[in-house]
Amino acid sequence: SASDSGPFDVSIEVSGNPRALQSAIDHTANNGRIIVGSWYGNSDVSLKLGIDFHRSHKTIQTSQVSTIPSSLAGLWSKERRFAMTWALVKAIRPSRLISKSLTLDDAQ
Repeated sequence: SASDSGPFDVSIEVSGNPRALQSAIDHTANNGRIIVGSWYGNSDVSLKLGIDFHRSHKTIQTSQVSTIPSSLAGLWSKERRFAMTWALVKAIRPSRLISKSLTLDDAQ
């Protein structure tokens, strides 16, 4: 439905595909946030960041999950972060949200 294609307050891009990042930008509401959780390595990425993007006041934020702020490091060990993550996965049960599966070759 039309409501399934945005605009979203927050979009999370984890594929590493520049087209997916552009889609996240395009489908995020004005003043919304785009979280980039994927890694593009040394690749150059071309995005459409013209006047519409600038007027939309969207924020693109990176997510680096291998380290955390030093102020939290004493409280959140790697083991505790993993345990919390798996507890959340079990509680949320994301597999119930999957409507279609593709092979990696088909996803490209």
